[in-house]
Amino acid sequence: MVTKQTTAPRSPNQLLHTKLMPPRLHSQAVQREDLLARLDIGLTRKLILITAPTGFGKTTLVSMWIASRTFASAWVTLDENDNDPSRFWTYVCSALRTVDPSLGKTTLSRLMAAQPPSFETLLTPLINDLARLKEPSVLVLEDYHEIRSSEINEGLSFLVQHLPESLHLVFITRTDPDFPVGIVRARDELVEIHASDLRFDQKETEIFLQTAIPTALPSSAILRLLQKTEGWAAGLRLLALSLQNKSDADIERVIETFSGSDRYVADYLIKEVFEGQPEDIQSFLLQTCFFRRLTGSLCDAVTETRDGAATLEHLERDNLFIVQLERGSDQIWYRYNPLFAESIQYLAKQRLDERTVRSLFEKASGWYEYHGLFDEAIETALAAKLFDRAMMLIEKFIEIHDMRELRTLGRWLEGIPQQEILLHPAICFTYAQVILYSTDRFAPATATRIEPFLRAAETAWRTEEDHPRLGQLLSFRGNVVWWQGDFQKAFDYSRQSLDELPEHDVFWRGNSLLSVSYEALSAGRILEAQDKVLEARALLGAAQNIFGVLAAIQFLAEIFYWQGELEQAEQLNQQILKEAVGDASMLDDQGIANLNLADIAYERNDLDQAEQSAIRALELAEQRANELLQVPASIRLTSIHAAKNDLSRARESVKSLEAKIQNPALLRDIQNAQALLSIRANDTSSLEWWVKIISTEDQAALHLQREREAFTLARLRIAEHKTNEAIRLLKQWHEDAAQNGRVRSQVEALCLEALAHHADSNISQAAQPLSEALTIGQTKGFRRIFLDEGTRMAALLQAVLPTLPNRTLKLFATTLLHSFSPEVTSHSATSSTVQIEALSGQELRVLRLLIAGLSNADIAQELVVSTNTIKTHVKSIYRKLNVNSRGEARQVARESKLL
Repeated sequence: MVTKQTTAPRSPNQLLHTKLMPPRLHSQAVQREDLLARLDIGLTRKLILITAPTGFGKTTLVSMWIASRTFASAWVTLDENDNDPSRFWTYVCSALRTVDPSLGKTTLSRLMAAQPPSFETLLTPLINDLARLKEPSVLVLEDYHEIRSSEINEGLSFLVQHLPESLHLVFITRTDPDFPVGIVRARDELVEIHASDLRFDQKETEIFLQTAIPTALPSSAILRLLQKTEGWAAGLRLLALSLQNKSDADIERVIETFSGSDRYVADYLIKEVFEGQPEDIQSFLLQTCFFRRLTGSLCDAVTETRDGAATLEHLERDNLFIVQLERGSDQIWYRYNPLFAESIQYLAKQRLDERTVRSLFEKASGWYEYHGLFDEAIETALAAKLFDRAMMLIEKFIEIHDMRELRTLGRWLEGIPQQEILLHPAICFTYAQVILYSTDRFAPATATRIEPFLRAAETAWRTEEDHPRLGQLLSFRGNVVWWQGDFQKAFDYSRQSLDELPEHDVFWRGNSLLSVSYEALSAGRILEAQDKVLEARALLGAAQNIFGVLAAIQFLAEIFYWQGELEQAEQLNQQILKEAVGDASMLDDQGIANLNLADIAYERNDLDQAEQSAIRALELAEQRANELLQVPASIRLTSIHAAKNDLSRARESVKSLEAKIQNPALLRDIQNAQALLSIRANDTSSLEWWVKIISTEDQAALHLQREREAFTLARLRIAEHKTNEAIRLLKQWHEDAAQNGRVRSQVEALCLEALAHHADSNISQAAQPLSEALTIGQTKGFRRIFLDEGTRMAALLQAVLPTLPNRTLKLFATTLLHSFSPEVTSHSATSSTVQIEALSGQELRVLRLLIAGLSNADIAQELVVSTNTIKTHVKSIYRKLNVNSRGEARQVARESKLL
């Protein structure tokens, strides 16, 4: 069962628009025509990759290119907070809409949906939109090295693979992206610029210094500077700042002492740049250096002055390592050079006491909150360890975004001491959900880690008598123990939660009803389960909880399986495979659907298809460390091996399964599978251990689990010739199955009852339950229920075949006899099986069209003959098959495999 509370991500109106603004090109930027020409080549390629350490002019080069060309461009400056896929793609789409407002509307609307779609579903409409662009456009992703999310990289890989010719991607990054650049490189769809390309040569250094300082430097001095900086643009800029207003002797001294090492640059920035500023500027820098992006009113709030905008303008005009971003609404935004900011931060922590620094962060956080920038408000509060304020802001963030950005919430909360979180019940409940849905939900360690937070929240809400929140928590507790395999406790929590939850809470009521419906299903009350799961699906659909809806469809498919509605069950499982895409947890849904399809194919005796689906289910189970799926998938594979007469492999598989399973609750199913294989191998002498186990009262054993064990025990008693005990046991379970709508169990009980009478050589009493089982089995498409009983069932079918009441049942019994392996039927002749008079080629063609639903006139038109001729063929077909209707003809054709 997978249910997860999700709501829409941030709307475009909540974005930080300065992230979509390219830096303004500085007037002293050196024109680099060779590199610009290489970028122009990128307009004939998919990607442009600019990779170099900080300070090499990556952003300046791209800004220069865009400013000097006429193509449309979009810009996104990335940071570590953009590792949430929904946030990343919202920024990308919003940036592209600056090129053309019609771009990305569908993708943005899907990002606003409650359930995050797969990246294919998300990006396909965006790619289609981009394909309609008539002119070349460029999307710049600055600081892509901040992106570590595998989901984002997979999405970008998909985008690159299907990128229209109209759009070109530019990556500005310190390291190579994690998506497969090598493929693009091999296809010559990539232009690359590295640090070696970005280093200034002597001519470019001369040009730069001529514009940066008034004094002309000799070529020898420029060469020495070039050797020391190795063409590092930031280093040259540092030098230019220090050379301003210096005498020739000072210039010579600075050149001699300048170093390009990071440590020296930091010292240099402080001594030569910072200490050369007036006191008011120094104070401003010390107070504002901690914040990534600055605007006048933010600086006013932090410094408690009113000249923030003018000071920022002054710093930018004096080239003091600050970059002006494009104007956003009525504010102008700036950002410090990272190296410069880090150096001043180091100095600030030395010169300002801890209380003062915390006060700066608190004031900045308040400004961000006031302007609706909750991400920055929270990040700033956490940086200063203002945990109470951070948690207050996180609660507001959750009210807006709910659980949509799990990774971001998890990262924030991991930075807060646990004892602080435990004082806030709402945060505790949120954190418990973040942990469950972002880590291995099947691991016992996950439940252990969650428990303190749930206990704290539950204690608080019980004390406050907050019944709605308590109901939500109890419903969620049911999810936690569900994935630990403790179904009975999950059912208990879910029933308790329904007593607390208000009617309007469709999400959590739907979640709990889903669990309660599975309780009814596991208890064998199929009809009750069907009513409850339909109600749960309606509530979960209203809550837009696709995880819960898929779980409801799974349960409904299982209900149909028990009712013998195999086609409906198959359709629902195929629907799950189609819709369970996107979230990694949906691999569990895919695995369950594959297992259910394996069960259906197995029942139809399509062993190859069953094996293929079971193997896929097992692969997904192992990938997700999902023992709740791994055990039944493995058991299904052992039954397939046994059906293929490879009992030794089947027994070895189930034995190895027992050794590696960690969850003791799953052991009984494994032991039942072992006992069943022993009975089928006629090795019943050593099963007393198993009989003792199932005879022990076990409150955790589910009703359907006890039914499986009862049927296995009945087989054991028949093999031991204790038939009266077997018949008494089967009567009880047959009545229970009939009363609660378990058609499949009815047929299995009837088959075993017939075998018990046959073991007593009472053919007449065996015929009645077998005839009833065949009647239902033939209608529902059951096969393996009969075939799995092996030699005993083959002999019984052979014995009762002449006494079966109609031709349809005789034909079905004959088909079953032919479906047994030769090893099973070699002991008995099949001379009494039903024979069918051969149909002519034309009659077979008519039969095929007849079964397809065509009228006599349509068949005549299809075969280019008269309608009377078709009527004659139909009459002959009915006579040869001994049937009176199309429906009967369809059944006989299917059973006898005429088509």
